Amino acid sequence: MVNEVFLNLIKIVSLGILSFLLSLFLVPFYLKIALRFNLTDKPHRQDAPIATETLKEKAGTPTMAGVIIWLPPLILALLILLLKNIFGNVFDFLNFVSRRETYLSLAGLFLGGIFGLIDDLLRQFNLTGLRRRDTFLIYLTIGLFFAWWFIAKLNFSFIDLPQQRIYLGVLLFLLYFLFVFLAVVLSGDITDGVDGLFGGLSFSIILTLTIFAFLNQDYNLASFGATLLGSLLAYLWFNFYPAKFFDGNTGSFSVGIAIVLMSFFTQSSLLLPLLAPIFVLEAGSVILQIFSKKILKRKIFLSTPIHHHLRAIGWHEANITFRFWIINIIGCLLAGIIYLLLKFI
Repeated sequence: MVNEVFLNLIKIVSLGILSFLLSLFLVPFYLKIALRFNLTDKPHRQDAPIATETLKEKAGTPTMAGVIIWLPPLILALLILLLKNIFGNVFDFLNFVSRRETYLSLAGLFLGGIFGLIDDLLRQFNLTGLRRRDTFLIYLTIGLFFAWWFIAKLNFSFIDLPQQRIYLGVLLFLLYFLFVFLAVVLSGDITDGVDGLFGGLSFSIILTLTIFAFLNQDYNLASFGATLLGSLLAYLWFNFYPAKFFDGNTGSFSVGIAIVLMSFFTQSSLLLPLLAPIFVLEAGSVILQIFSKKILKRKIFLSTPIHHHLRAIGWHEANITFRFWIINIIGCLLAGIIYLLLKFI
């Protein structure tokens, strides 16, 4: 048993390192394409002049670098699976493609990356991208697909916690899954607006979920999490202030979906508000601002999401990023404590 755990730990760490190196290898190819076709950030929000003003200095920075986040895990999964079938041995050991644990997570990473990339490309061509309604409908459609898969293929009609199962029935589970899916994906997209912020928050969330998967002995799912951590770390190498490039919707959408799916597979979806408190804060600031403007006819914040407000009152964005990272890490630690108490006590 000890040997199995130790060997799987070696596998997980090795895959994380391989993903990190592969992501670094892809960076110059991505930059060459981005600069060749002028795939750069173009702040243009007419409904948020303060936010646009604070982002003006970032105009011209390459975007759509999310491809170096979601491509490496997919490339590694397919390459190792192919080499396993040819050579076996070490590739059989490194293989993490599993119908039960990682099929859906890999599919989510791919779908999120592709649809986010399409939206990013549309923004490059017409400076607006998909309308909010169209984006929401796409998110909803993909969420319905994953909800259907959980219900029809995996027989989910419940919320799992360690050592406890709460039965909801098919309809309530469908509504719950869609709420969680849209909340995480949309709030993640909202949060993605300060150098290094989204990548760092996602790293702490996925690291915690990967540890949960390891504790559950879902070693293939933990391996998937490790590959995503490796590529996120490479992305952060270049994205922390001052950012050399941005991930775009292709990054935020794919990572958001991965967080949702891993949370359901690790029985921790109810802990997401603790795992991602900054997502809650950022989305909450937008909701409060809309409510105040519609009902009270005045603004609470200078601009939303709240990181734009903090920049507008003089906070340096590196300080915003670092402090938000700390808050999120504390949330992840609290979620980890609760998870362990529920699992082992």
